[in-house]
Amino acid sequence: MTVTHPIGLSAPTLADPVIAEAAARFVDARRSATGLADFPGPLPADLATAYAIQATATAAWPDEVAGWKVARVPPALEETLGAMRYIGPIFAGTVVTGAGGPLTFPVIPGGFGAVEAEFAVRIAADAPADKLDYSPAEAAAFIAAVHAAIEVAGGPLAPVNTLGPTASTAVFGNNNGLIVGEEIVGGVEGSDALRAEVLIDGQSVGVGSSAKLPGGIAAAVAVALSIAVRLGRPLKAGQWISTGALTGVHAIAIGQQARITFTGLEPMSGTAVAAGPAGAAGA
Repeated sequence: MTVTHPIGLSAPTLADPVIAEAAARFVDARRSATGLADFPGPLPADLATAYAIQATATAAWPDEVAGWKVARVPPALEETLGAMRYIGPIFAGTVVTGAGGPLTFPVIPGGFGAVEAEFAVRIAADAPADKLDYSPAEAAAFIAAVHAAIEVAGGPLAPVNTLGPTASTAVFGNNNGLIVGEEIVGGVEGSDALRAEVLIDGQSVGVGSSAKLPGGIAAAVAVALSIAVRLGRPLKAGQWISTGALTGVHAIAIGQQARITFTGLEPMSGTAVAAGPAGAAGA
């Protein structure tokens, strides 16, 4: 099956003052590490509007896009929103290596923070700027390697999880970083054999595998390829795709500890810390 996403971003949409204001508020809140208690303006009714906010904010953010996170749309909303997944930018300054030593998971005070066990794909080649739709089989050709990973989810919008996928899409895709762990021997097939578990403060909060990803890892990459090109940012060699939560979205508060394990791999552990202003230590 080929993945299609009629986002429909047009110049007049991107110039909408409501969209511009929401994007500016998200940029300012993330830059200053200040939480937002409510969505700034009307909640987007569709993904096209949400992506317009995301695209405007991403263009204003002073860092390069190093990849994209992929996340599920709740099944009850798939028909309404016309999509099973959405994506959000991962910025270069937030990508770190999970090997060796304790990790930190930045959480904006007054915002939302979470950790997710995921598989991260390193992209093998530049995607063409004129191809909009991909099947999972076509997407598989862009997979150079698969790594165990942690998505550091969250951002300034405190109620993002209760507001739903249009809010998450709009606020930088609800992504605050990517921790890249060990490369998985056997790539996609090797990943399919692994089980992930997340523990917070020593308590198991979720167990899962790639079976939680509809269509598998390649289907998630197909979505990223399709949407990124529609956003005017076709995937580039060396970029990362975080392919979706394997055990769920696990909220974490400043001071809590998380441990993420994958079968047979070195565990990744760390502590949630207060995010500082962009460019400051701990940001």
